[in-house]
Amino acid sequence: MKPLFLKPAISKTIWGANRISKVRGYQEDIGSWWEVSVHPNGESKVANLPGEPNLSDVLKADLDGILGPGYTLHEMLRCAYLDTKDNLSIQVHPDDAYALEHSHDYGKYESWYIVEAETPTYLVAGTLTTDAEVVRKALEENNLDPYLNKWPVKAGDYITIPNGTLHALGKNILAFEVGTNSDTTYRFYDYNRKDANGNTRPLHVKDSFNVTNFANQPEFVPAQKASHRLSDTPYFTVDEYYVDEEMTISSKEHFCVVTNIDKAPLQFTWGKETLTCGGYDSFILPYKEEIHLLPKAHVLVSNPKKGK
Repeated sequence: MKPLFLKPAISKTIWGANRISKVRGYQEDIGSWWEVSVHPNGESKVANLPGEPNLSDVLKADLDGILGPGYTLHEMLRCAYLDTKDNLSIQVHPDDAYALEHSHDYGKYESWYIVEAETPTYLVAGTLTTDAEVVRKALEENNLDPYLNKWPVKAGDYITIPNGTLHALGKNILAFEVGTNSDTTYRFYDYNRKDANGNTRPLHVKDSFNVTNFANQPEFVPAQKASHRLSDTPYFTVDEYYVDEEMTISSKEHFCVVTNIDKAPLQFTWGKETLTCGGYDSFILPYKEEIHLLPKAHVLVSNPKKGK
């Protein structure tokens, strides 16, 4: 099957900026672009099939043939751009067991590749204390900031955030998220800010304390101008490639997601066809397919793991 080019599901957010909007011709701040998603809260469409069907409908028609033998929508990756002008809320994601019981969804394990960052800026991942009661008291006193583990970031940095880890993307960042197929987020702290209607957003403090492991710390990989592995988690792997000469990507065991991480379009060949992937766009390379990236491409390749 040919590569599947995707049309994202978009969401305006209180913290959203317009970096992706400008590239794609939108005249407004968006915030969240779910590039690859079969989640019912925001599903990608397949742009290069007639009628632009939902991605899940295309996959369900031939799960083994497109994703690979034994792969289901549960193993499908969810990839998104987060485009910020303000800090995201401090939040945490549960594991599968807690999420299924309390939120009727799966847990979430995620990672962020920093595409752009207006330095100095930072993200939050983990805490500087392992004592939940210290954090609880700080939250009650509106004095959480001294206990947050802040990571200064620049373009090319990468961070993996296990479920159960308090985290938040900072302001003035464009990040590409690779994670599991879930939308379960417990908002822990939101800076007491209000939306356009003057309302504060709901918090999920009880659930947050139930699922947070205050000993958790992320895995941080600093930027390199070279091809290298970014993460190897229980649920997925992510590799960054700077293509100097023609490079082959094949999906011998299962599908993969290829993301053009630059603004400029990239070209690749599939069989006898030369195809173009737009700036910042992603596509799915189905099971048992092969493409050849042409020189000067800069991509992320995300692969699933099965049965976790």
